[in-house]
Amino acid sequence: MKWAVIITGMLAGLTLLLGDMIGFFAFIPPVGLLLLAPSLFIYLLAVWGVSAILPIRRVWLARGAALVIVLGLASLAVLPLRLAAIADFERRAGVPDLVPPARIALAGDVRIEQGYAAPSRVCDDLCLAVLDMDGVTSVTVADPQGATTFRLVAREDADPAAVAQPRNPGGFVAWAKSEGRSGEDSGQVEALWQARLAGPERLVRSAPVTRAYYTLRPSADEILRGRAVIARRTTAVVRVPIIPPFLFPSHLGSDAAYGNGPLTLATNLRRAGPSPDGEHPYALFGRWLALKTYDPPRDQSAASSP
Repeated sequence: MKWAVIITGMLAGLTLLLGDMIGFFAFIPPVGLLLLAPSLFIYLLAVWGVSAILPIRRVWLARGAALVIVLGLASLAVLPLRLAAIADFERRAGVPDLVPPARIALAGDVRIEQGYAAPSRVCDDLCLAVLDMDGVTSVTVADPQGATTFRLVAREDADPAAVAQPRNPGGFVAWAKSEGRSGEDSGQVEALWQARLAGPERLVRSAPVTRAYYTLRPSADEILRGRAVIARRTTAVVRVPIIPPFLFPSHLGSDAAYGNGPLTLATNLRRAGPSPDGEHPYALFGRWLALKTYDPPRDQSAASSP
């Protein structure tokens, strides 16, 4: 067993040093098995140590008992994390969907809360499409590190230092088209916005608005009016640690929530609700919101409500 510990220890060190390369070729069975080397090394080392202190003379019996003890203790150590992850999944999966009976016409100050921190907060296609809705006075783009408010104002009222440029102004056409809208072209819509913002209107930044009439949360797939949720799609995705536990190099895992240094616990994925894979991040809002449509070939300046 001594040589088994030494060999798996060397393989575990190799796995940690060359984790990126091994992960890239993990689909090849002999290479993929190397990902088990850290776990095998730790288990073999623990079994060797525990069997040495057990008052059992027969080596095979001592090592069998040590294996049971090691696996049991390792499973007990991970069990609280597993139970907490399962409870979190059941709580999130149990939240009912809320489908609005009609498209929601936003008004007043609107807030878009992103679940990630962006290098710079800009008014993207969703921000601009919401800002152009009748009755909307401002859109605040917020992330965990701060917020910026955007407004559409007349050219003569705009502070040149506060003028901002939107990002991908015609992008919403792509995700709105998936809901059956036609006659729109992203390039033409972008040209329309460029002409509009170079002519009578300007997009400007201002101090963040602290309170909003409506809040859009793309990462949570929900819309709030004040503090009340008026539209929501439940999608729960949780990684649950497996038992008995196994360890993999941390940089190969997509979820480092249970990571500890260079290694992280192996998990299985639990999912509830529709899979958003392949769906545009804003496609759901194309179904929920009463966004304007644009048809540049027929009318270069007007937009009609759907």
